[in-house]
Amino acid sequence: MCGRYLFDPTTGELSEYYQEAAAKARKRQQTVAVNDVFPSNHVVTIGANQQQQVVAGVTRWGFTGFKKGHLMINARSETVEEKPTFRKPFQEHRCVFPMSGFYEWNHEKEKFLFSQDHVIYAAGFYRILQKEDQIETESIILTTAANDSVEPVHDRMPLFLEKEAIASWINDLAFARQQLKAEMPKLKIQMLSS
Repeated sequence: MCGRYLFDPTTGELSEYYQEAAAKARKRQQTVAVNDVFPSNHVVTIGANQQQQVVAGVTRWGFTGFKKGHLMINARSETVEEKPTFRKPFQEHRCVFPMSGFYEWNHEKEKFLFSQDHVIYAAGFYRILQKEDQIETESIILTTAANDSVEPVHDRMPLFLEKEAIASWINDLAFARQQLKAEMPKLKIQMLSS
């Protein structure tokens, strides 16, 4: 499960993604979340424009409409195409969440940050909804079984992509289906609090 993540807009390509997405958000009177990112925040995601070019944009993290005030923020990679709510958005609207790292808590409520020495890219997808007089784009992060670097803290982790795979993930459904079973990279772990 990924319920919070870190997006530091001052580092590497995250700065570029942030500048591009923030300009789009301002036009819609939205604010893009930075640093500690929570569900329901407007976040930087990478997707395709109408010409299938890979661009940074803004989505709201979480699908609404299940129970009042409840958001679905993750989908299991193993069953994403079995779930009616997720099948079509996954097949038609894949995106990527660039991040500095993600947080997990163990059973003792100790907080950990998982990261690498560079930007990491979590696979996801989105849907477009008409809400009153505006369009809202809602997104979800895909999760997979935790690898050895995450499993001591939590049994799930985001499904990560290599930077070179972003365009293929977004534009090629067959490739995306293969990635659902990919081996996840080793991550660094840092305990933040107890």
